[in-house]
Amino acid sequence: MRLAVDARKLTDFGIGTYLSSILRGMEDRRDVELTVVAHPGHEGRVSELAPSAKVLTAGAKGYSVAEHIQMPAMLWRERVDVVHIPHYVVPALSPRPIVTTVHDVIQLFYPPKGRAGLAQFYLRVVLRSALRRSRVVITVSRTSRRDLIKLFSADPGRLMVIPNGVDPELAVRPSASEVEALKEFYGLQSPLVLVVANDKPHKNLDVVLRAYHLAVRRHRVPGQLVFVGGVEPSSRLAARAARLGLIDRVRFLGRVPQSHLRALYHVAAVLLHISLYEGFGLPILEAMGAGLPVVTSNVGAMREFGEDAARLVNPLDVNEVASAVEQVLVDDPLRRRMVEAGRRRAERLTWERTVDKTVEAYRRALGEG
Repeated sequence: MRLAVDARKLTDFGIGTYLSSILRGMEDRRDVELTVVAHPGHEGRVSELAPSAKVLTAGAKGYSVAEHIQMPAMLWRERVDVVHIPHYVVPALSPRPIVTTVHDVIQLFYPPKGRAGLAQFYLRVVLRSALRRSRVVITVSRTSRRDLIKLFSADPGRLMVIPNGVDPELAVRPSASEVEALKEFYGLQSPLVLVVANDKPHKNLDVVLRAYHLAVRRHRVPGQLVFVGGVEPSSRLAARAARLGLIDRVRFLGRVPQSHLRALYHVAAVLLHISLYEGFGLPILEAMGAGLPVVTSNVGAMREFGEDAARLVNPLDVNEVASAVEQVLVDDPLRRRMVEAGRRRAERLTWERTVDKTVEAYRRALGEG
């Protein structure tokens, strides 16, 4: 099978992890001949993941008319059988069968500030087009599948639910010296409540901060609250933490190397992930794979993957979130049960399985499945 993958979002926060794992998995398959479309400057990264892949570069700006011209022109010249677009912007003139991955429809519920109307209109137009023109649409959860059917009347027969995977290497605990070096490097004091998220409205970080403040004030919970991802030390959340008197209790690490994030899953005492909406919620499964107890929301994909393995809470109830964190930090039998259940959940979701199912989607798009 001659496959082209649009990897122009390879460095994006969530989709980049998905793309990296798909490219790495396709490289290991003998039944796939891989072509990758990347942004100029990303050729080296693609070659690290898939050394035998042919790499094409496309410099057209994302979400522009130019990408709808450049991508199809490039694919016309390539004799590929199927094209995988790992997001909802499908080039209008694509000459090959398309498989699209739709991770979520977050922008419909939480559009970017300042351009809410435009963002929602654009999403509806391009997503309807993608659903109509793709032979197979991959969704990463039953929640996303349900949203596409409910909001866009998507054809259920074209939808395949293929969850993301969890890297089994996350289960490997770093050495005691590595743990201590990491804590010293970032100035961390255990026990750590870890938050892996960007600073976007649906991530619900104000409630995270308020719940931690309540836990500290009510039961003098020790340690620190640690934010990893797109929340910078200069953010409005950091200013609010200072106003709450938590200046020494909250750490904003920003984006960290992948190796540091993996270690932080082992250094932390609990992952707190109480988003208002997720199409999947990869940090939840990554934490489980590392043996870290998880407190997450009782809605959508978070409930779907967290039920019977994580502590589920109402993400809008500050008191309930604070109580859950307090309990997980001090209740050792509960922690052991959560760690065991979480590891079992993560072990069932591997990237190898994701890649195998994705190849099934390609074959279905070609009428072979």
